[in-house]
Amino acid sequence: MISSAKRFDDGTFVGYARQHLFVTVFGIVAPVLVFACFIGYPIIYTIYLSFFEWNGMAPHKKFVGVANYAYLFHDNYFYIALVNNAKWLIVSLVFPVSLGFLIAYVMKARLVFAPSLLRTIVFFPVTMSLIAVGLMFLLILNPVFGAFDTLLRSVGLGFLVHEWFGDYHIALYTLAVISGWAFTGMPMIFYFAGLGDVPKETFDAARIEGAGHWRMIRSVALPQLRPVTAIIVMLTLFESLRAFDLIAVLTKGAPFGTTNVLGYLVYMESFWNSRFGYGAALSVVILVIAGSLAAVLLGKVLKGAFDV
Repeated sequence: MISSAKRFDDGTFVGYARQHLFVTVFGIVAPVLVFACFIGYPIIYTIYLSFFEWNGMAPHKKFVGVANYAYLFHDNYFYIALVNNAKWLIVSLVFPVSLGFLIAYVMKARLVFAPSLLRTIVFFPVTMSLIAVGLMFLLILNPVFGAFDTLLRSVGLGFLVHEWFGDYHIALYTLAVISGWAFTGMPMIFYFAGLGDVPKETFDAARIEGAGHWRMIRSVALPQLRPVTAIIVMLTLFESLRAFDLIAVLTKGAPFGTTNVLGYLVYMESFWNSRFGYGAALSVVILVIAGSLAAVLLGKVLKGAFDV
């Protein structure tokens, strides 16, 4: 029987022990510490701050209990921003997710020329800052000299020219579509990878039975991609709730607050109105909404998602 001392002196055992220690420290302890410092602590402090009234400058905070939450649920601006976020989410689910799937499918089915180039072009906006995207579309959609409205006039569709960011009927949808354009590459990449895991024999069998592309999408591809769809829905939900950049660059909540969303409302209340306690309460409500919607959507979308 080998003694404990001899076992610990064995090079292989010591090497394994050191490797295990490395994995423990850098694979578990370090990520937990980073999460606690940069995510856990800010969340806890935000919840704490939501029970106080503070202008960001005073040396002491005034405890107000749940007064910030009581005010929030009677604040019309909160409900306007909440409805705008819901509209933004619907547009994001319909436009970039659907478009991303269709692009992924036509690339996988080799229905387009140079699919690798197309994949690169579609994904490129994901790598861009939304600030840069906003400034770019500010020029493209300018009603006087913008490329888009100039194109509409040149093809006889001048009646479609709009103040894309000034018309309160369409300004929010314009922003959501721009955001969707920049986000389309994300669902496209997920769906493209997911389609690669679908057995080729499944598509071949459907094709032999006379199924066209629409039937293969509806009966073969989408059922096989339910786990991927669940992930994409979650990403789209969080992307919609964190909408801020485009509004800050393009409309600042105008016209008449019709493009104001929860993220921008937090910014305005905290840094413009110096109501950090109320801004923290808004942040907590956003966290609760995101967590609740995530739980509901995961329960619906992932129900039987892996039984394929």
